[in-house]
Amino acid sequence: MSSPSYSLTLFFFFASTFLYTSSNSFNITDILNQNNEFSTFNNLLTQTNLASTINSHQTITVLALSNDAMSFFSSQSTEDNKISLSLHIILDYYDIKKLRSLSKKSVILTTLFQASGQAKGLQGFVNATVMNNGDVVFGSAVRGSILDAKLIDSVATHPYNISVLHISSYIPMADPEGPRNSGSSTPIPPQPPGDDDYEYDEPPSPPSSKTKPIVADATAATAKPPSAATAKAPSAAKANSTSGVSAINTPNLAFAFVISSFWFFMMVW
Repeated sequence: MSSPSYSLTLFFFFASTFLYTSSNSFNITDILNQNNEFSTFNNLLTQTNLASTINSHQTITVLALSNDAMSFFSSQSTEDNKISLSLHIILDYYDIKKLRSLSKKSVILTTLFQASGQAKGLQGFVNATVMNNGDVVFGSAVRGSILDAKLIDSVATHPYNISVLHISSYIPMADPEGPRNSGSSTPIPPQPPGDDDYEYDEPPSPPSSKTKPIVADATAATAKPPSAATAKAPSAAKANSTSGVSAINTPNLAFAFVISSFWFFMMVW
């Protein structure tokens, strides 16, 4: 016969285990494994330990590259690949609908590279711009950088935790002083950062152990890009998703599990 102390211990063990796993309810490796088109990108995330970093966040967007757009990374070291790939990891949730509904022409996004403290100037920020034809393009936020990484489609979304977006080409690491040669017909930002046509997103503050963070609103407050050491929390609101991985309603599932565990505890008391 089970003793009361044993039953109580069992109850709290299962409840705490469930609550912990629910708070980390996505895995970027599993998401990308569902499509062989991103196998090289997926492998590099694992090799550089960026996969575990992505999984440790509760709010994140990954700009994924298909195998045919990964040739650039084959000539780099693992450390250089980590730096390059970290520029494709946005510290906020953005799906296609949220990007295309921006109230202004462009948004400056904070990346994992900025959070690493290694970025200089605006190197750690990515510019996402909605063109006149509705296309969304990405590039470095360094002034004068070319925006030629085009949004193709959504790989998966898990509102409001992770969005994986397929882009056409990698985002190069820009010289913090700006490009020396900007003579290209590729679309570039209509105006430099700091103009009223730009809005600036900010990374979410680290989640507490008791509460789950609320995703920043699609219309971020206009401000100067935050430094890696002085980032502010975004405004609280929810964004809409488009397709992909189904959402898990963590609070409701956790509540149901706790109630079920309590009932089990009462039965074996």
